[in-house]
Amino acid sequence: MDTVISLYNSAVNFLSDYDIENPKRDIEIIIKHLINTKSLVTILDPYMSVDGCDVEMFWEMIKQRAANVPVSHIIGKSEFWSTEFIVNSNVLDPRPDSETIISSVLTMYPCRNRRLVIGDFGTGSGCLLAVLLLKYRNAIGIAIEKSVKAYRVACQNFKNHKLSSRVKVRLSSWDNCYDVFDLIVSNPPYIKRSKIAKLQPEVRLYEPMIALDGGPVGLEIYSQIFFVIKRCLKKNGVAILEIGEDQRQIHRMVHKYGLKFCDYRNDLSGRLRCIVVKQV
Repeated sequence: MDTVISLYNSAVNFLSDYDIENPKRDIEIIIKHLINTKSLVTILDPYMSVDGCDVEMFWEMIKQRAANVPVSHIIGKSEFWSTEFIVNSNVLDPRPDSETIISSVLTMYPCRNRRLVIGDFGTGSGCLLAVLLLKYRNAIGIAIEKSVKAYRVACQNFKNHKLSSRVKVRLSSWDNCYDVFDLIVSNPPYIKRSKIAKLQPEVRLYEPMIALDGGPVGLEIYSQIFFVIKRCLKKNGVAILEIGEDQRQIHRMVHKYGLKFCDYRNDLSGRLRCIVVKQV
């Protein structure tokens, strides 16, 4: 009979032949998913027996991971800001880098009772807006997404977190948005097209290109989004956008659209991750 520890050790040996960034973490997540517990391998009884059906499913999942399928796609979910979201190949996998947007909002709006109207441009899985609405219980939001398949994922995630009554999810491009917001957040496609081929295979092969490809320069999307931000932000309203670590020059575009550059924010690794702009 296979045990947790025997499966874990066998999978570590198996994945060591493949270029997987953090195989031990991924194996722990898969075992946690199969055994349906909140504990990771180090907390579980390592000698717990694992049913034969679960063993078979475990190895199917490990082989998928060896083929560079993201672990979130394998188990159908991912965590963002300690909150679980449905994830598949139609949306970006939520990453710790994007949590910089959340921490920036929490710093700028310390009062959790504020009645904010929040816009999320290109919502994808809905993770940014969902976490903010869970933090600000008096806030409401509008999530804009032009991909039908991503729109469906976002709707399900808002429903799962009992946020449907506080969110309007629109199947549309943000170019068509004429609402007025206190706060806008967005993780737009900003990767320079020539760099996409160099991305990790789990990103390049399995995540939606529409959410990655920022065009020849990587800055094209910001011209569009700043134009809409100028139209849709209230006076003194704030927009926080994710950017690439090599895009520090982006602040030069802000004034052209009648907005005020406030700050850049780094992620936990110290890399440039967000730009903060304000309506004047």
